[in-house]
Amino acid sequence: MEPKSALDLKRMSALLHALARAAGEGTHDLSVVYLSGDRTAQHSCDLEGPVFDDNSECHDLHRVASLLFGTAINGGMAVVVLRTPQADGTRAVRVWRVRDLVARPCTGAQSFNAYCFDEAGRLTGPEPGAVYVDAPELV
Repeated sequence: MEPKSALDLKRMSALLHALARAAGEGTHDLSVVYLSGDRTAQHSCDLEGPVFDDNSECHDLHRVASLLFGTAINGGMAVVVLRTPQADGTRAVRVWRVRDLVARPCTGAQSFNAYCFDEAGRLTGPEPGAVYVDAPELV
């Protein structure tokens, strides 16, 4: 039987592969915000879809992966934001919440509410050119 950390590494790799498939063709911006207690960490990278290369030398991707891995080894939650350029010049924004390396998709409305309103309920967004869409279930 494999140690838990080895299984978690495989699950983390499977999550990144699933995100790349969901992203589709082209280069996408992948951001991860990791939240655990009073600690918050964030990192972004370019993600090439739909095929993900596990042997990438991209240090930004390694940092993103380590934040996702933290949901399994340290608890906490991560929010994954995938921004995909569209032909009309906009960017489709899809969001997932991740706990223990399990991603749960957010609807476009949930994503809009999370990113476009401050804690007092005032409209602060949307970011220019962003179109908030439903994130798919990851396979």
